[in-house]
Amino acid sequence: MRTDREFGKLWLARVISTAGSAVSGVALPVLMYSLTGSAVHTAALAALTAAPYLVFGLVAGALVDRMHRRAVMVVTDLVSAGLLASVPVAAALEALSPSHLLLVAGGVASVTVWSDAATFGALPALVGTGNLTRANSAIWSSATAVHIAAPSAAGVLISVIGPSGAMALDAVSFAVSAAFVRMILRPMNPAREPRTSLRADIREGLEFLWREPTVRLFTALGVGQAIAGGAVSGLIVVYAFRVFDVPEHDARVGVLFSALAAGSFAATVVMPKISDTCQPRRVTTIGLSAGVGVLSLLVGVELWWLAVVGMALWGLTSTIVIVNGLTVRQLATPDQLQGRVGLAGRMVTFGIGQPVGALAGGALADALSVRTALVITALPLVFAAGVGWSRLKPRPGRELGHGLK
Repeated sequence: MRTDREFGKLWLARVISTAGSAVSGVALPVLMYSLTGSAVHTAALAALTAAPYLVFGLVAGALVDRMHRRAVMVVTDLVSAGLLASVPVAAALEALSPSHLLLVAGGVASVTVWSDAATFGALPALVGTGNLTRANSAIWSSATAVHIAAPSAAGVLISVIGPSGAMALDAVSFAVSAAFVRMILRPMNPAREPRTSLRADIREGLEFLWREPTVRLFTALGVGQAIAGGAVSGLIVVYAFRVFDVPEHDARVGVLFSALAAGSFAATVVMPKISDTCQPRRVTTIGLSAGVGVLSLLVGVELWWLAVVGMALWGLTSTIVIVNGLTVRQLATPDQLQGRVGLAGRMVTFGIGQPVGALAGGALADALSVRTALVITALPLVFAAGVGWSRLKPRPGRELGHGLK
């Protein structure tokens, strides 16, 4: 893949925009909390990063396949750049408001759904099926590395140029990304016959998600994980400020985000070995149970370095549950339904569970405390783990194959 210049342009575009998004992922909640001092408002940003999958998830993949993918990617990058650039402009004019930040967060997340759909669809056409694994690996590993390094760098940037200045850098990153995508010369839309009924496509994916017992079970367990994960994501900044008295522009805020990403990266390294030695249901159940223990650590810890370790462990356990669930769903789903079932499952878990967890966590943190909010939002995770343990011995004939037992 290193010698493929056209793929290299797409890779650079994704890495640059990912780095910018990782920076604003820290800067935006810091800016919101500095304006409002509210955990609800700050957690709402995390909810808005996931909610668009509920709104657009079922139709984005099907519609983007019928559109010019390069154009979709360029336009969505430019729209994101414009939305993000409005933040430092409003701050300079002393007109920045919480509603403005919520609009920007929701707008960028909405166009990202369409951009991701275009990118996922464009990659096989761009590199060919024979190179698809290496191309995905290159993009995934680079994105993970960026998410480890960028949040800590964002903490430093925020302390030097302020959160609104950091947001300006993210706007530039999306503009640069659009330029690189525009320079790709190879076609990214293979000739295909469009489907005749979008509604029928969507209904078929949803029906399979509900009808197939293994897919339904792992999706339900994923909801418990997503609710707890939404609360953690939405409260990271508030957790640092209120529990550990970290100043609003302190670079240590970014360390928690980097620790979370590092744990996720570790999960991708250990998952192949775990999958070879442990049944998928057991992997998910143990991962959910371990997540309960990690949240208990985050709730009770008093030392900063233990909080950083706890956040890394949360990234590890949650990613194992998520990746294992995705793998099981892919194994159980027929090829012709992969895209629709995948998006439907992501809509249910990420699109519903994450916003619910984030908003509930923020409301509970303001009404009670951050620690109490984490305890209460961990309850769906406890319930999911209990269901997982109860289903470790499935009834004969209910599995789709030995790989899912």
